[in-house]
Amino acid sequence: MSGQELPELPGELEEFLDKPYGGLFGNTVLAQVVEEIVADPTMDYRPGYLEEMTGKKAPSIREALKTLVKLGLIENVSSDVQHPVYRVVVESKKFIALSLLAYAVLDDRDGTDCMNTAILDYYNRSLRAKVEPLAVATNYAGEWTTGEDCSAREAESEYSIFSVGA
Repeated sequence: MSGQELPELPGELEEFLDKPYGGLFGNTVLAQVVEEIVADPTMDYRPGYLEEMTGKKAPSIREALKTLVKLGLIENVSSDVQHPVYRVVVESKKFIALSLLAYAVLDDRDGTDCMNTAILDYYNRSLRAKVEPLAVATNYAGEWTTGEDCSAREAESEYSIFSVGA
């Protein structure tokens, strides 16, 4: 750890400490399963493992998994009907939003900055190429320069100056 002292958790929030997403969705089986799969999206999940991790019974775990498959948050990657194996659909916007929410709960509780880091990472990986221009063109009404004059202006500017001739 960094040796930094974290703020003390207010007493009224202690009851939510062990609940999924800080108690936002209650303490349902579905919320517990979602918390587990968001915490480690690279793992393949079997119902028995989730029963063990949540302390819930097989029928309620199966129902939660069935719901999450319908919602497109997980998929069954096993061809064996008797022994299903589930994997998180990490491309799902729901998964991304739930991950950011998990970071937000941590940030609010611990005074950290995890969500902003995750948002920046998501932006750089998924959005930057879609929203930032590759080049900027302007209608220049001034005088055109070449050679040394151009190099001097380029050094003062944050933009690279180039010319195209016909």
